[in-house]
Amino acid sequence: MRSLFVSAKARVALRALVPAAVITICAFVVTDHVTADVLAALPDQLRGIEAWQWVAAAVLTIASFLSVAQYDFLAHRAIGTETTARRARISGAASIALGQTLGLGVITGAIARWRLLPELSVTRAGHLSAFVSLTFVVSWAAVTAVACLVLPAPLWTFWPSVAAVLALPVLGMALFWWPTLRLRGRSIALPCLPLAGAFLFYACLDLVLAAGALFVLLPPEAIGIVQFLPLFFIALGCGLMSNTPGGVGPFELVLLTALPLTDPAPLLAAILAYRIVYYAVPATLAAAVLLRPLAEHVQPSADIPAPRRIAPRSEIGAVLQNGGSLARSGASTLAFWPTGQTMTAFADPVTGTATEALTHLQMAARAAGTVPFIYKCGPRVAHAARNAGWSLLHIADEAVIDTATYTPDIPSRRTLRRKLRSAAKAGLHLRFGQPLPLAAMARVDAEWQSRKNGARGGSMGRFCENYIRHQWVVCAYINGTLVAFATAHCANDEWCLDIMRHSDAAPDGTMHALVDAMIRAARRDGAGKVSLAATPACPDPSTPLWRWIARQVSARSGGPGLRQFKSSFAPTWVPRYAAARHPGALALALCDVARAILSPAPPTPHNTNNTHDLDENYEVASSRAA
Repeated sequence: MRSLFVSAKARVALRALVPAAVITICAFVVTDHVTADVLAALPDQLRGIEAWQWVAAAVLTIASFLSVAQYDFLAHRAIGTETTARRARISGAASIALGQTLGLGVITGAIARWRLLPELSVTRAGHLSAFVSLTFVVSWAAVTAVACLVLPAPLWTFWPSVAAVLALPVLGMALFWWPTLRLRGRSIALPCLPLAGAFLFYACLDLVLAAGALFVLLPPEAIGIVQFLPLFFIALGCGLMSNTPGGVGPFELVLLTALPLTDPAPLLAAILAYRIVYYAVPATLAAAVLLRPLAEHVQPSADIPAPRRIAPRSEIGAVLQNGGSLARSGASTLAFWPTGQTMTAFADPVTGTATEALTHLQMAARAAGTVPFIYKCGPRVAHAARNAGWSLLHIADEAVIDTATYTPDIPSRRTLRRKLRSAAKAGLHLRFGQPLPLAAMARVDAEWQSRKNGARGGSMGRFCENYIRHQWVVCAYINGTLVAFATAHCANDEWCLDIMRHSDAAPDGTMHALVDAMIRAARRDGAGKVSLAATPACPDPSTPLWRWIARQVSARSGGPGLRQFKSSFAPTWVPRYAAARHPGALALALCDVARAILSPAPPTPHNTNNTHDLDENYEVASSRAA
């Protein structure tokens, strides 16, 4: 144990020695430019800086730190803390002011954030500090690369800048496909594309304002702003990588060797003044802020009712398994499904009007820094979204059965009758209720997944013991062997078909028999309708090309086969829509939802807000129907 402690102290000492070594090397290199005469002239050069230059540098510094404050605000949104915007901005600006002045910004910033936000653990503060530092470095690289390509810059920066610019689309695709990084069993949130764009914008604004704070302190004839910006960005980056206090050493070395100045004295005086205005004063103010933690304002959380008591669509249960949750704002309660780039409201609002739901959704998306999106909403919400100027797409049709009038003995269900006869002739036997044959069901599910290349997520349930025990379940046997099973969500006056699995040994008509049994059980339970869930909408060649392509992609996911199966029950087809604020957001959201469906995260069968009520109500429904 003692050896580990000694080694840890050695690592800390080594990290402290590296910046000192960097400063020493840089000081040695610049001795050719900075002579004793230059150092002696510094006081006169400082007195030569006019008052308006000091004021302009101070104003630009304030504007720069207002941009800096947005880094932490965005980071808190990406990580999902409960910190208010005001506390996030103040703690972020103070932490960055201290970190950039004292050096070792990640460690210094983590300590400052932990001090100012006591509700954060040390690990959480370190995660936040590393997140801010990493996103700023990436944003700095992107801004610097673009500046070096479009503005006059040293020739050696051309190919590195080209490589950095070409890497941006790759990075964007990586953030799209992997919104959460799983490392050593832990999930680390990465910024979604909207937040990444915001980071890039504020980093660009901050860099330009910081460059302006130094530029106004230079002599007017020294260099033009167009030539100065790339050199400043490069110098700042070298200072960041060195981890020296304020970037001292590499920052001066780059500017002294790169700027075309015959006399380095005015430049050194400007840099010294810049360090006073941009580093020393903000760090002093930040130290004063650290004297006491920021007051925390805690908002009481609202109790969220369970889906069975209030949900108009029982399919919400599948969304809860796939990372969704219920959230209330005023009279509006929505089923939210975060999918990386979007804040997705699933189906119609649980409570409240369509207009209230749109407001609630936009507030939630703004708080998370993601794109507001509605998935599989009905005509009522779609109409309200269209009136609000949102873009709509008819993506699916839901098959609905009226249990009161359901019977296979009508002409439109002749295919269903034939399938039911085939299943009965094969000796299919159905069993309901507990105990469930979980081992056999897992075997059937694994066999089904091997044929289908895995189960999908989103509004589609996945086999999980803790998940299906809250559902109504019917199993199909041939000669005592389980060959298929189906599950249903039960809520209010509606049941919804969820998981359907069958093995290769299942005879023709097996799945038709399972769904027929589910409809009859729902009628006995008093449910007025049964949803067979949605299938992708049929392509319409008269629609715009991009919409037709989106429908074609949906159709390739098995839509025609599902529609044919469900059509045998002669259901009523109810249109379901996707909605976003503009066509670009709609396209991004549809791609994001497709990714989340095809590559789902591990299921979360219990939602902490609704676990107890789900258990109670689903078990009641199952026992009544069995």
